Amino acid sequence: MIIAEVKGIYTTEMDRLEDHLPDDPENFSIVVRAMVGPRGEKGEESFDIDICTPKWLQQYIERERFLFARHRLFVNTFDVLEITRIVTRFIERCSGASWDEVAVKVSRLGHWEFEDCPSERGS
Repeated sequence: MIIAEVKGIYTTEMDRLEDHLPDDPENFSIVVRAMVGPRGEKGEESFDIDICTPKWLQQYIERERFLFARHRLFVNTFDVLEITRIVTRFIERCSGASWDEVAVKVSRLGHWEFEDCPSERGS
């Protein structure tokens, strides 16, 4: 059985999430990158998650009139510890017979770097 392990959570520029502070912690959207691999093994792949607040969502929909919400996590405020806890808890509950099976489950939360092109993975 393979179990997912979070190896790190960063901004998409691979900066520490702790170093990012939005202008308004209750009205923001940021894409974070979770680096995930099999527990206890080397190797990791990226999963991108758009994290935003209901206030940001409301303003976005008022402006654009709609929003597709795949790979999105809604929180009330920018709290690095809470975001990290939520993301880690979801990911580390994913398991399966193969890494591909696990990665597909993790990709329900974030866009897997190989989601649309599994033949390019090299495995």
